Amino acid sequence: MFRINRYLTKMIVFSIGVSTLPIILLGLFFYVKTSSTIQQKVNDGNVLVLEQTRLRIEQVLGALDLQIERLSESSFVTEALETGITPSQFTLVQNLLRSMSQVQTFDVGVRDVHLVDVSRGWILNSEGYNPLSPEKASIIDHYLHIDRNKFWNVEKTSLLRSRNADNTLTFSLVKKVPAFIEKPLGMLIVEINGGQLRHFLANNNTLGEVMILDEDYAVLTTQSENSKVDTATLQTIVGKLRGNQEKSGLFESLVGGAQVGVAFQRSSFNGWIYISLIPIEQIKFESRRTGWIILATCFTMLLLAVLISLAGSQRMYAPIHRLYLSLFSQQDPERKRVDEFRIINERFMKMRSDQVQMADQLRSHTRQLEEYYVLKLVRGDFKPSEIQEKLGGMNVAGRRMAVLTIQMDTLKGTRYEERDSELLLFAINNMVSDLIPSAQRLLPIVLQSSQVTLVFEEPGSTEDFRTYIYSLAKHVQDTLEQYLKLRISIGISRSYDGLRYANQAYKEAIDALKYRVMYGQKTILHIDDVQPAHHVTTIYPKDLERQIRDSVKMADRDKSQELLNEFFEEISRQYHNYNDYQIAVTRLFVNLIWLQQESGGATIDLPEGEPPLLEQLNALSSVDEVRHWFRNKLIEPMILVYDEQRRTKHKSISEEVTQLIHSNFDSEISLESCSTLLNYHPSYISKVLRQELGISFSDYLLQYRLLKAKEMLEETDMKVSEIALKLQYNNSQNFIRSFRKLVGITPGAYREERLTNMQYRTFKQ
Repeated sequence: MFRINRYLTKMIVFSIGVSTLPIILLGLFFYVKTSSTIQQKVNDGNVLVLEQTRLRIEQVLGALDLQIERLSESSFVTEALETGITPSQFTLVQNLLRSMSQVQTFDVGVRDVHLVDVSRGWILNSEGYNPLSPEKASIIDHYLHIDRNKFWNVEKTSLLRSRNADNTLTFSLVKKVPAFIEKPLGMLIVEINGGQLRHFLANNNTLGEVMILDEDYAVLTTQSENSKVDTATLQTIVGKLRGNQEKSGLFESLVGGAQVGVAFQRSSFNGWIYISLIPIEQIKFESRRTGWIILATCFTMLLLAVLISLAGSQRMYAPIHRLYLSLFSQQDPERKRVDEFRIINERFMKMRSDQVQMADQLRSHTRQLEEYYVLKLVRGDFKPSEIQEKLGGMNVAGRRMAVLTIQMDTLKGTRYEERDSELLLFAINNMVSDLIPSAQRLLPIVLQSSQVTLVFEEPGSTEDFRTYIYSLAKHVQDTLEQYLKLRISIGISRSYDGLRYANQAYKEAIDALKYRVMYGQKTILHIDDVQPAHHVTTIYPKDLERQIRDSVKMADRDKSQELLNEFFEEISRQYHNYNDYQIAVTRLFVNLIWLQQESGGATIDLPEGEPPLLEQLNALSSVDEVRHWFRNKLIEPMILVYDEQRRTKHKSISEEVTQLIHSNFDSEISLESCSTLLNYHPSYISKVLRQELGISFSDYLLQYRLLKAKEMLEETDMKVSEIALKLQYNNSQNFIRSFRKLVGITPGAYREERLTNMQYRTFKQ
């Protein structure tokens, strides 16, 4: 007798459900699957029968086609059609008949082979050599008008043979000779008994009725002589086939109140259509019989599953019940009615959860403590005596040590933004932890804007350790670029024999990274390679700086860019010490800022949130970046200011000079006298006039005096000599020559011409 309680009840219900539900679902699945499978198998069988039938028939007809091709290419046929047949060519006729008789393979049902000479109107076959009758000639003419070189034709009787043993269909293979010409000389015609096709259909096929239709959907043959397919059914099927131009397929059709499955295939060889019919009711009968068998099997399995579930649940519950009693023997007896296994599971899960939580906390605290110790070690906060005490368990005694520091070169041109830099540093830190084996490093940390790793190796030569460190750094750099698409630079310190030098090694690695501005981005810099062993005397390129400032004042962009490039090439060539390089760059920055303030231009406005200019300059990581920064941030804005000032100033000077000429044209005015009055160099004034007016000082003065001379000639009665004297000419002849050169006529002729024109206008009025 079963003891019923909560867990045991659930186990019994679950066991019965688990064992019976799959059987029910499996039975339904098998019933549905079997029904569809039976129909699918029947359809597949129909398709297979059609495929085998088609291939068998096309194989036989193809062999016959090949024999006709060979016969058409034989020399006998060619000679007979080209030269004709005469009574004296008995041997040719015998050869032709023998060749034609070889085509008559009786297993194919070949009735006869005919050779027709179209141009001469004769036919050669088993009946002999005879002229074409009018009826036969009309048939040949019909064949000639079919636009194909070779084709199959179906007739109810033989059309070319005088005797016909039966009244069955006749299939004719017509081959025009020669092929591919507009007017063939003749043709070969092979006649096959239509009843022979039935021998190629499977008589033992129980899946349905198989039949063959020609291209015009006429029945060529059926599987049995007494076919059960009536005319209405055939018309319905043909109607479906006419609307379906696919090569093969399956469809169902309602014929006479019964559902029929139809499989069909179209032959690409001769256009015949092979179809197979099977009543759907026959398939459903098989499905129903299979369903009853499955139902009886499933019911038997259900009964067996219930009995096994009841007995098995009781036996499986027994050890669980004993465990519960051993754990809760002192509990309230009412607890026996609860789910014992759930209570046991809750107790064990709580114990497991407490254990996992304690392990996670311990690992987290251990990692945090290790990071804290490494951070203090790098900063130099540990005393030498404390290092062994705090880090003695890390097994680094007697091993060489160096520091790797990693910094991102730039986030411009990447998929990241500046706000992602902190997360990227931690991502780099995690990847370094995976790339460098834990036995060869301390825990990597992030310190300010750098990722720092203390790397160890077994004692050896300094050069071997340096090579090992460089290869390790290269591997890290390549991997980070591959996965994070970041360009990074790595600084490497000198190697040391103890952890007490960790702070010094860290500073060296950071100092090595500072030289990235001189060597470019994506570099690996060892402190010994970038920091010279002795101080090299350098000379600041003051002359280049002065020329840069002068080109800026002159607003000459091209010249300033050229000089800026020369300046940075010079300091990059001279300065191998980062501090000297930074001092030179800062000096240029300060002098340009001073020039900007001296020009009186507005202070360069920075977008909100952008750091000060000097801070931007110090954050740049390559010489190219620094050079572009100077050009875009300082020199270009200053050139705009000086260019505007220059244009305003030039305009003012040109106006003052022209005003002086207008006021003093009748005196001894000169470029030098104007420059003295305006306090500018004569060459500068000349340059301004050419830029603003497009003319020199002397030419402008000459043109203005000429204008005044014309006014005096037109409006006054002054003599030419008096006008020449007033315009500061030495004599009147010089004035006359100059006037004639510019105007084309003498002053006197000009006055007479103007006077005549004036009198004429007065007369007209």
